[in-house]
Amino acid sequence: MGESVAKTAVHMKKYLLLYSILAIIIGIIIGYRYHIFFRMHKDLVKNIIISLAILTIYPSMIQLKLERIGSAAKKIKAIVLSMFYIFVLSPITAIVFSTAIPNTDVAMGYVVSNVVPASSASIGYVLLVDGDIELATVLAVLSLFGSLIAVPGYLNVYSSVTSASVPLGKIMEALVYTLVIPFILGQVTRYLAIRHKIKKKREEYRLNGKNGTTLAHELEEDFKLFERKIVKELESSIKPHLSLATMISMLVLICMLAASKAFMMINSPNIAFMVIGLQAVMLFMILGVVTVSDRSMHMSYSEHEAIAFISATKNQSVAAAIAVMALGPGAALVPALVPAIQAPVAIAYVNLSDPIRKMFEGV
Repeated sequence: MGESVAKTAVHMKKYLLLYSILAIIIGIIIGYRYHIFFRMHKDLVKNIIISLAILTIYPSMIQLKLERIGSAAKKIKAIVLSMFYIFVLSPITAIVFSTAIPNTDVAMGYVVSNVVPASSASIGYVLLVDGDIELATVLAVLSLFGSLIAVPGYLNVYSSVTSASVPLGKIMEALVYTLVIPFILGQVTRYLAIRHKIKKKREEYRLNGKNGTTLAHELEEDFKLFERKIVKELESSIKPHLSLATMISMLVLICMLAASKAFMMINSPNIAFMVIGLQAVMLFMILGVVTVSDRSMHMSYSEHEAIAFISATKNQSVAAAIAVMALGPGAALVPALVPAIQAPVAIAYVNLSDPIRKMFEGV
């Protein structure tokens, strides 16, 4: 069972872009064919989208390793640079780009999609290019908590510029549902799972010790080594299940979002193409600026990769929940489309890891 889950997770991760595009196409077909149902049952569709968003976010919160924060938190320059990219460069660029979108709701959704925190896939990209995982974890946590202020703050700025109405109370409620509660539940789940596994293993080693082995005694003397070993074993065993659950719920969410906005996409395809085009330009621009800036600031290659992916890629499940809970009907269109362009741009940057590594040699 575990082996089949792991194989399925690897397969889906390899072809996630293809599956994401397929989910959008299926969603558009279903949504357009049954557009009357989606129009007549808006509350039901809204609740399903919110539930799927939370279901997508929860497994990633279990995998968030707060125990790694200590050592990486000392890298002040890297953290300050990343916070500038995440909470200044990206949001301001998104607000400027959003002025090109004629639909106010879609434009607001575009801003939200670029202010939300990093996705769980962001750390996965960092891992693929041998980036600094500890630093990436710190940046992901900081982006998560920073977004609790940044999302309502920038939407308030956007509303003052465009005269659009922004329900800050509902936005904060959406953030609590999609970030705070899943974070707390995820970390509690992680803690309890680790404690249970350690207790079980300690008992096994204690029983083995009665049969003459010295393993139990040795591990008791170096409890930290013992704990790291158990945590590593637990993570390797449950990671495929969490990854698979995240990907499946994300694909269903993308399909549902596309279905709910299918009528708009079919009748106003120019808006959909505009969103994808603007996001592609913005992602390439952000990654380019981050690369040049990090090089000039003498960041190491591993630090740069952590900064780049955490700064550029965003959690569209959070954006989707905010859109359906607090914003206008067109806002959810953006988080439905962004995964179709965010993944290929990120993968393209992964494939550039060798020349980027050479660029940072000697820094």
